Formats: sequence, structure tokens, C-alpha cells
Amino acid sequence: MRLANMIVAALLLVTTFAAAQQTGAKAEEGTTRLTLQVLRESNREPVPDAHVVVRFTEERLLRRDKRVSWQAKTNRKGIIVLSDIPTGAVKVQVIAKGFRTYGEEHRLNQPQEELTILLQPPTGQVSAY
Repeated sequence: MRLANMIVAALLLVTTFAAAQQTGAKAEEGTTRLTLQVLRESNREPVPDAHVVVRFTEERLLRRDKRVSWQAKTNRKGIIVLSDIPTGAVKVQVIAKGFRTYGEEHRLNQPQEELTILLQPPTGQVSAY
């Protein structure tokens, strides 16, 4: 009787472990590695230290401990790499001193995505008077 209980417990452990591995593999399939390059529109030179925010635009059923946005700054080459971002629609916002704020929606479907963002200079102030 005791041996039968131990065998059943071992089988439950093995099936639970296998199911967890399959769930983990499915979760990895639903992520992407996003590489963003931020350049000046006028001469295509990199924009260092640009603040980049990536946020979901479609509702997701995520647990409390799951991230819904990513924030970072570009390096000297104007590049930022964000790993393990779930696929789907995201809004990318880029803020840099001396440039217009960029904000567009993008759809991430591939395991590796690359986006090039061209920042424009600020426009002149418009007055109502």
C-alpha cells in the first residue's frame, strides 16, 4: 500500500513537472526581443540618452507581478535592446531633449523585432493671438 502511494505521488510529480515545462515553452514563444534605434531625422545620426517607454495598448490578463511597461535609455549609438517582451500591440514613446516626442503604436509578432525611430526637431510655438 505504501509503495503504491509513493508511485502515484512520483507520477503526479513527473506529470506536473512536464506540464510546467510545456507552459514555460509556450510563454517563451509568445515573447520577442525588441531592438530600437533612435536617430535624428535630418542626418540619421544616433540620439544618445533618449528615454524610451514601451507599453501595452491592448488589455491583457496579467497577474499582479507581471510587467505591463518597460522603460530605459538609449546608449551612445542610439540603440536599446529589450528582451522578453510579450508579443502583441504596444505603444512606443520616445522622449529626448531638443526633439519632438515620438509616440506610435506597433505590432510585435516575430521572435526578434527591429524598429528605427526618426526624431524630428521641435516645431515653432503657435499663438492664438
